[in-house]
Amino acid sequence: MKTAVIMKRELMGIPVRQNHKTKMFNANDLHKIGNEHRKILGLPAKQLAQYFTIAPTDELIKEICLTEVIRLDDVKKATKGKEGGTWVHPILFVDLAMWYSPKLKYQIIKWVMDDLMEARDESGDSYKRMSSTLSRCFPKEFDHPLSYVRVAKAIASACGVQEGADKWQRAGEQQLKLRDKIQANIELIADLCPNAGECINKAIEKARKIQ
Repeated sequence: MKTAVIMKRELMGIPVRQNHKTKMFNANDLHKIGNEHRKILGLPAKQLAQYFTIAPTDELIKEICLTEVIRLDDVKKATKGKEGGTWVHPILFVDLAMWYSPKLKYQIIKWVMDDLMEARDESGDSYKRMSSTLSRCFPKEFDHPLSYVRVAKAIASACGVQEGADKWQRAGEQQLKLRDKIQANIELIADLCPNAGECINKAIEKARKIQ
């Protein structure tokens, strides 16, 4: 699943945006975190624009472009609008964190390297397969789009995901992995259940047991 969406991932209590397709992070979000961290350490605030004027940053940007054979816009890009701001390559994002405070670097690296993006792809793909299975096994129960909406709501509730059109974009890695397990379970047991309701309930119960 390669739909370009803006994921909101929480870091130190502050949401950080990441473009799911390009993997680029919003530097303005990290700027807030960086200066909050500096404030705790008793250090003066920094200006984000300063980072892009220093020689080491310029050298790193050129190295990323050269090594990965990508354009400058794939390393640093300014956009406008609702999801606007300065977007940066993951390596530049980690370097920016180091610029605010070396103490941030370890936390940022672990956070950047988690499996959230992969979990989102997998759960999105398994949703399609699950929908196809439900339609095949329970054609009378899934002869209307609202039937799939009800299933999606039941799964979201089981995963503890908050309401909203972008609920899965705001979901954490473990919530996405649980979603994937539930949907995979539905695929496996649909042929053995008399109706969709029982199938979904059993799938949720089984997924929760192996968490």
